[in-house]
Amino acid sequence: MAKDGNQDRVKREISETSAKIGDAYEKLAAKFRKRMGKADDKAKTTGKEGKQEALRRRSKLFGKAAKDLEEKVRKLKAA
Repeated sequence: MAKDGNQDRVKREISETSAKIGDAYEKLAAKFRKRMGKADDKAKTTGKEGKQEALRRRSKLFGKAAKDLEEKVRKLKAA
């Protein structure tokens, strides 16, 4: 019986920890999406071509990072 109680506790702890990690990932992904949008907006308004390219690259990197985090959240929720 004690073994079953420990297993239940471990499962509950894993579930709670996964939920906390998922929430943190979602918040970070939202921040990255916001930064991506800012970089896009700046790229549209700047006149220097080199600066535009750097801002577009920054936007792509933030977008990729957000997408990767969102994928991790989906996997955590599925588990």
